[in-house]
Amino acid sequence: MKFYLPAQNGETVLKHLSEVPTLTPFHETVLSFIQALSKRFVQLRQYPEAVALGFWMRKANIAALQQQWEQVTGQCVIKARGTVFHIAPSNVDTIFVYSWILSLLAGNRNMIRVSSKQQAQQNILLQAIVDELSNPHFQELAERNVVFTYEHHDQTTAELSMLSHVRVVWGGDETVDAIRRVPLAPMASELVFPDRFSMSLIHAQAMDMLNDQALQQLAEQFYNDAYWFDQLACSSPRLVVWEGKADQIERAQMRFWQMLEQVIRSKTIELAPAVQVQKLTTSMLLASQNDTIKASHGMWYSRVLVDQLGDDIRERHCGGGFFVEKLIRDLSELSRIIVDKDQTLTYFGYSKDQLLQLINQIGSRGIDRVVPIGKALDFQETWDGQSFLRSFTREIVII
Repeated sequence: MKFYLPAQNGETVLKHLSEVPTLTPFHETVLSFIQALSKRFVQLRQYPEAVALGFWMRKANIAALQQQWEQVTGQCVIKARGTVFHIAPSNVDTIFVYSWILSLLAGNRNMIRVSSKQQAQQNILLQAIVDELSNPHFQELAERNVVFTYEHHDQTTAELSMLSHVRVVWGGDETVDAIRRVPLAPMASELVFPDRFSMSLIHAQAMDMLNDQALQQLAEQFYNDAYWFDQLACSSPRLVVWEGKADQIERAQMRFWQMLEQVIRSKTIELAPAVQVQKLTTSMLLASQNDTIKASHGMWYSRVLVDQLGDDIRERHCGGGFFVEKLIRDLSELSRIIVDKDQTLTYFGYSKDQLLQLINQIGSRGIDRVVPIGKALDFQETWDGQSFLRSFTREIVII
């Protein structure tokens, strides 16, 4: 086991972690620490995901979160759960910080297992965290937080799980299944965030009415949603649903994809040859299926137009700018293809009333977030339909 924090005697700290008392929710020291860390993250201009994380942690946003929390809890007696064990994913290297920050705000002690896969952005984030926690002003946080990595080992995971009161698992279905087989302490609870599938909904007529400047802005927002994290974040759009008449959709598609290509060309992204091969082979594979109407492959993105959206199409998604498209005449068609696995719906050209009507028509467990295009990766305290602060705290009843 390699420890990032503390640098020495990490195992000793783990053994004695439960002896350190928890803090009160929204403790002043925690708030100061978050602001210090936020200032460091927003300076990482070469990593837009880290900058977005820093803005989410800014003082105004945390203050609004605190105000909302205090309104909800009112006169309730709220305490931290205790020790939270975070298991971070390997594909989205900023996501563990979000759940960790919310656990800090709840007053918990934390054990964080980060991926052993070498990632420049993760290393920079970790260095910033370690540097700030080395500040004597944040000593009481340093002794309540341990950051480490280790190769997949059930016995180690089991020992850490028995020390925790909440276990948070970020990862694919296989990771979640494997961790769930590792027992928790009897009083512990668990939050899991497995594979999800997300999509964009575009009203063709509304989009086709945009001038070139507005369309470029929309394409920029879509780019941020899809191409950050190489389209592998759970909320990154993989399916694009077009609503409208056939001629409207055709015009809108042509303008949208041409503009998106211009936007991508203006960026300094690197498309790995392996990803290009994956996109090509996935396009060819899906092109041979009965439900596929048309498939095209390009350097910047691949598109597959389908008549039916089967599970095999969802499961074969490779990321890197691979988009499945489906045409619908009205929103009721979309409600019928939503499945439990679907998480985020980004949209353009719809009113809140229309979106509410769509959500009420969905019969499955699918869709936990409905946000405008450009907001897919914006993190909220409620994620996958559950409140982190609620899950990271407990209410004491006094009569």
